[in-house]
Amino acid sequence: MSDQTAEIEAKKGGSGIVLGLILAVLGAAGGYAAIGLDLIGLRHTPEAIEEPKYVAPAAGVFVDIPQIIVMNGPFLQGRHLRFRGALEVRPEDAEQVVILMPRVIDALQGFLRSVQAEYFDYPDAIDQFRDHMRVRVIDVIGEEPLIDLLIMELVPN
Repeated sequence: MSDQTAEIEAKKGGSGIVLGLILAVLGAAGGYAAIGLDLIGLRHTPEAIEEPKYVAPAAGVFVDIPQIIVMNGPFLQGRHLRFRGALEVRPEDAEQVVILMPRVIDALQGFLRSVQAEYFDYPDAIDQFRDHMRVRVIDVIGEEPLIDLLIMELVPN
């Protein structure tokens, strides 16, 4: 009698596993179909959004910075630092930048006087000089007019 009960329980257990597997497969297929066919509204289809077209930046006007020669610090021993550059500014701001050029020169001279001879040994010195000078020019003319600062000559002599 105990053998018969064990046999009946074994048959019930096996059919329960098969039934569970069938339900799991059907549930997974149903979930996949519901998501794939968007039956539950999860997928959002945006209206036709136009991608912005690339617009090239307006060409700037170049305003020359007069040559600056600084003699101080390590350059006082008969040596000097010579700088020549240009500011690329928006065309509508070129006149204002020309008016402010004496202040720009004064700001750049302050920086160039602080340059030490060993700074030129670093491989990225020109980039650091450009960044420092750009900050000083922005302090004078503002950020909007300035497109770029071009260093045409930076020579310790």
